[in-house]
Amino acid sequence: MRIGWIGLGAIGANMVLRALGAGLDMTVFARGAGLDAVRAAGAASVADHGALATASDILALCLFDDAQVRSVLFDDGALAAMVPGSILAIHTTGSPDLAREIGARAPAGVMVIDATFSGGPHTVLAGDLTAMVGGEADAVERARPLIASYASRIHHVGPLGHGQTIKLLNNLLFATNLKNAAALLEVAEGQGFAIADIVPILTGCSGDSYALNLFRSGVPVDAALARSWPFVSKDVATVAASAAGAGIDLAAFAPTLAFFGKDGPA
Repeated sequence: MRIGWIGLGAIGANMVLRALGAGLDMTVFARGAGLDAVRAAGAASVADHGALATASDILALCLFDDAQVRSVLFDDGALAAMVPGSILAIHTTGSPDLAREIGARAPAGVMVIDATFSGGPHTVLAGDLTAMVGGEADAVERARPLIASYASRIHHVGPLGHGQTIKLLNNLLFATNLKNAAALLEVAEGQGFAIADIVPILTGCSGDSYALNLFRSGVPVDAALARSWPFVSKDVATVAASAAGAGIDLAAFAPTLAFFGKDGPA
């Protein structure tokens, strides 16, 4: 099974390293942080999106946002270059509508799955991501050896677009927890507590959350928020737009939408 990969960086490169470690045949698009590392580990590389797509049984995308996905698939011709019987696996968190549009525009015989995931670079290296995959069951099963190389939990959540929907809901909840954790720690500081002292206590209590643990290092709240802000704000904007298009009321999350609608933490 020939795997083509577009999108390296801190997470994508680690995914490729895990896949190589599982013995998979990997060819990456020759751009992005981590390129030298994956080449050294045995990945081939090409500098043409279309050529990579044509030569791949599974083409995986791990890009930043919808705009990059559109550019690679539509503008650069990667989707049109895919051959019947191949699978497009979209790891990028983005719009469910775009995932369905890609499925509708795919060449005959090409199957598309939205294989979203939860976790970061260290989770990837441990092979412990959670994957939420939408698409036809046969395509999900055929892509399972690749996804299982970096995800220990693979959930087939329904048709194409459902993977994105579940991931966006997860990220909306995470964003809410992150906003609330930051606000609470600012209150605690106002009461004379040091973040480095109070976070280890709270993470052992009923108020614990994944978001709260991001402040465990004791760095200032704004600095901790800044690390997650580009990704969280992008996904919050995506879920807000998707909900508006579907007529879904997100009034309960209005403070979160407003908070991450700013240019940055302040």
